[in-house]
Amino acid sequence: MQTHQLFPLSVAQDRIIISEEERSLLANTINDMRKSAPQDNQQSAWTGDTQGHEFIFSDPLFHNIADKISEKIKAYLDVLSIDVSLLDLYYQRSWATFSQNQQRIAFHSHAQSNISFAYYLVKPPNSGGIIFNGQQLQNEVANDIFNQDKHQCSLIKSYNAHNAKQVILDAEQDSIIIFPSKASHATAANQSGKTRISLSGDVTLMLKNSEGFEHLMPSFKQWQALR
Repeated sequence: MQTHQLFPLSVAQDRIIISEEERSLLANTINDMRKSAPQDNQQSAWTGDTQGHEFIFSDPLFHNIADKISEKIKAYLDVLSIDVSLLDLYYQRSWATFSQNQQRIAFHSHAQSNISFAYYLVKPPNSGGIIFNGQQLQNEVANDIFNQDKHQCSLIKSYNAHNAKQVILDAEQDSIIIFPSKASHATAANQSGKTRISLSGDVTLMLKNSEGFEHLMPSFKQWQALR
């Protein structure tokens, strides 16, 4: 039998290699950010976007890695057959996450942007991957038939690409994951006993010239402030 995987969620995974000197410098800088703005919830990973550090790519220390991530994002858009020459791409926000023992990030999405990413600057084994949640499972032939209880009762023999409600990508250090911002995602618990540090960000797409386009966002250069 031939099956056709229609309407897939396309998540890109690639690698960005940096020097150990640069890695150490960025990790130490992020650790200083965390110490300057600690958060109260110790079960959740520290996320700089909620602690006053949501524009770290404006720091010259992060310009090199930001440029490398930019190239990967453009390559991702090329896979989707989107002509980036007609677009202006902006880092809307950029921040770091700092995860220690058993810390995680709950499911969420980034509805205000178009593309999001996670780059694993420091990623020990067993420190937790990124989980994607199947919000609309097209193959759900009966309501909730793929829920965990059906698996426990042996109705569902195994989870695979056709029936899984969640998929985890446990990428290695130096890996980057790129995905549509609207995709629901979370971070698995860090079970390594060591620190995991990642760089995340949201990217906004704007048309260079919006003439003839109805729905895509026009350039902010043409916006007018309310009087």
